[in-house]
Amino acid sequence: IMATKATSLSTKEVKDFLNFIIKNNIELQKVGKKPSSVEIIGEAGLGKTSIVEQIAKENDLDFVKLNLSQIEELGDLVGFPIRQFEMCTETEGSCMWIDEHAIHTYETQGYKFTGNKRMSYCPPAWIADKDSSKGGILLLDDWNRADVRFIQAVMELIDRQQYISWTLPKDWHINLTSNPDNGDYLVNSIDNAQKTRFISVQLKYDIDCWAKWAEENDIDGRCINFLLMHPELVTTDVNSRSVSMF
Repeated sequence: IMATKATSLSTKEVKDFLNFIIKNNIELQKVGKKPSSVEIIGEAGLGKTSIVEQIAKENDLDFVKLNLSQIEELGDLVGFPIRQFEMCTETEGSCMWIDEHAIHTYETQGYKFTGNKRMSYCPPAWIADKDSSKGGILLLDDWNRADVRFIQAVMELIDRQQYISWTLPKDWHINLTSNPDNGDYLVNSIDNAQKTRFISVQLKYDIDCWAKWAEENDIDGRCINFLLMHPELVTTDVNSRSVSMF
């Protein structure tokens, strides 16, 4: 399943698979093993992003969608640079690295400077305020549309759930969405060094899955029936998203 060829799954099958991976990741982390990331490859408009968002909601997980193609600076991934100073208590002898802006607070608690200092990074805003006890999903949306710099930068994040000076909270899961590299989309090719860091599944169009979703979301029944009678009308040019919009 870690091979470069992706397995084709329907919407329901993808959701079932993601739910399995979430449960399996939790068990892996309990024994100190790294969790698996999942990439969903599919044509435009099939609902790749919506699937991941639904999974997060159904499992009561925090959800962060990071569109790499919209990031212009690596600082949005690394976080803001900040100076840290080592401070210790004279009585207990406990030492900590303290962010520059918090020094006064620790001085009032009896901490003293040791003279050691270093440059570090604050976690980026999109992850810093998340509840570490709840768990969540980080979605790298349309990730193969991003600049090559950012594709390379997130390799360690995908593989080990950490990036330079910060780590994802416990019980977080990474999903990626991408369009196929078949010449129809403006995407960057992903090499094997990157592909083998995650599991890839191919999302296929399934008219029955779409009809069930459409019915639950109050799409006009005439539209649903028409598509059920003529599923061949849904192509790469007329996809599920454009049908729903119509």
